[in-house]
Amino acid sequence: MTNKDVIRGLGWFVLPISVYYIWMNFIGLAMLELIFGPQLNSYHYEGDTRLNRTRILIEGNGYPFESHEVTSASGYILSLHRIPSGIKKGQATSSKRPVVLIQHGLVAASDALVFRGPEVDLPYILADAGYDVWLSNMRGNVYSRKHQTLNPDRDSEYWEFSMHEIAVEDFPAMIDYILNSTKQEELNFLGYSIGSTTGLMFSSMLPEYNKKIKVHVAVAPFVYVNRTIPLSHKLLLVPGVPLSQTAIANGIYNFLPRRPYMSKLLQMLCHDRTPIQAICKSCITFLVGEDNNQFNSTVFPHFLEFFPAGTSIYLVQHTFQLYLSGNFAPFDYGNETINQRKYKIANPPPYNISQVTHPVSLHYGSGDIMVAEEDVDILNKKLPNSLGMFKVPYDSFNHMDFMWGTNTKKLVYDRLISIMDKYN
Repeated sequence: MTNKDVIRGLGWFVLPISVYYIWMNFIGLAMLELIFGPQLNSYHYEGDTRLNRTRILIEGNGYPFESHEVTSASGYILSLHRIPSGIKKGQATSSKRPVVLIQHGLVAASDALVFRGPEVDLPYILADAGYDVWLSNMRGNVYSRKHQTLNPDRDSEYWEFSMHEIAVEDFPAMIDYILNSTKQEELNFLGYSIGSTTGLMFSSMLPEYNKKIKVHVAVAPFVYVNRTIPLSHKLLLVPGVPLSQTAIANGIYNFLPRRPYMSKLLQMLCHDRTPIQAICKSCITFLVGEDNNQFNSTVFPHFLEFFPAGTSIYLVQHTFQLYLSGNFAPFDYGNETINQRKYKIANPPPYNISQVTHPVSLHYGSGDIMVAEEDVDILNKKLPNSLGMFKVPYDSFNHMDFMWGTNTKKLVYDRLISIMDKYN
């Protein structure tokens, strides 16, 4: 038996216990947050302050940085972070640099995309390739916890959103703001995981915006799931679905907010060369894919500092719904009154993917157990203007590797930029 077999075996034993502990811990901490106030367990960065970690990271690497606030039609105030130009010699600073909007995945924020540095993180690489880079922060995360009238720490209504509201309310506001700011008519959209999912929802519900998107680069797009769910995910979903419902029933809506003390604890336990780190990595790859060779163990503590960043429990439930039903549809709140208020219909129909008429390139990894090749193939066949499926040329490339793999620039990013360059 090899060391890898032993670690994998420990993962199978530890993960169910860890999942149970994390869920219980989440509920307990959230109850404390409701009783004693948000300052006890979580924090957030408002606007462009000295506490803005994305600013600190980007400017610390010598790149220009801007912070912008955009207000959606429903009053959510969203933070956009911008790298207007690169720092390589000969970089133009013209406002006519092609624009790209990057949308992060589940419970992430913009800082999780820039903490490793210019040689490996996509936003820097795109800036140095001549792009004007904008980083979105989904409502409810550590940078986008503001509203014109609602207080996320007191008003449950603030958290009543899924991917659907982000798609139809936030994306139009962000895209119009970016195009107006840059005096351009089109931009490139790059979505990771549910970031791509939400982008496809947006274009299907508001087809008039297709003309404003040059190309959508869909990185591990989580859309259709019509395969057998792996055991590791069942171990998460079996307790996860009922516990999320219990959380809502008890007035808990903020899912995995960023908590400094929890991050420090995990950093200490999973630090490089600690005996527990192998189990930490095994628990993560247990959910995203078996092979963790693309994940640099030395950055593990920094990864835990910037992830997770919080979201709504309803958005998480929407993710569960897509996964379990295989149906690309709006979130069912399980309450006809709420559905009627949200969608003007008690049972909203699935999204019409045929309305997504702008070019879409689909990128997937053979080791990704969250977004499998057969799932991407379904999407590829349904899209009216697919540029095709692009498999990462590395065996066992998993879901997390797209953002934090050690060789992702060579394996993925160079191809993404080549595709985008054809449209710019």
